[in-house]
Amino acid sequence: MQQSRRRRKREGGQALAEFALIAPIFFLLVFGLIDTARLYQSWVTIQHAAREGARYGVTGRTDCTGYSGAQTRPNCIEYTARLRSDNLANSATDLDVSVRNWQYPSYADPPTANSPGDQCDALEVQIDYAFSPSTPIISNIIGEVPITARERMVNEPFGPCS
Repeated sequence: MQQSRRRRKREGGQALAEFALIAPIFFLLVFGLIDTARLYQSWVTIQHAAREGARYGVTGRTDCTGYSGAQTRPNCIEYTARLRSDNLANSATDLDVSVRNWQYPSYADPPTANSPGDQCDALEVQIDYAFSPSTPIISNIIGEVPITARERMVNEPFGPCS
C-alpha cells in the first residue's frame, strides 16, 4: 500500500509536465479553429456585401436612404456595400470598395473605373478587406489576410440599350 502511494506521488509531476508540453499545442489548435471560422465569416460577409452593392447598382437608382452625402449611383453602391458589411470582425471602415463597368455591346477591356455605367453595361463591385486574426501568435505568424470579393452583373435596361 505504501509503495503505491509513493508511485502516485511521483507520477503527479509527470502528468503536469505532459500537460505543460501539450497545452500550448492544444490551445493553438483551438484558437486557430476559431480564427479560421472568423476568417470564413468575414469572407462570406464580404461576398454578400459585394453582391448587394452590385444588385443595388444594376437598378439605376440614385436614392439611398440613410446616406448623408451626395446621392450619386457610385456613392449609393458603396454605401450599400458598407452597410451590408457592418458586422465584420475588424471595422467596416477597413473596406476598399471599387466600382467599374464594361460598355455594352462589346464589353471590351479596359473597364471604366469609378463608374457604374449605363443601361446594359456590365457593372462590377469589388471589395478588398484585410482580415486580422485575433490570436496574437497566429497574427504574428501570418499577419493580415487579404480578402477580395467581386460581383459582376449587367445593368437593367432602365432605358433603351444603345
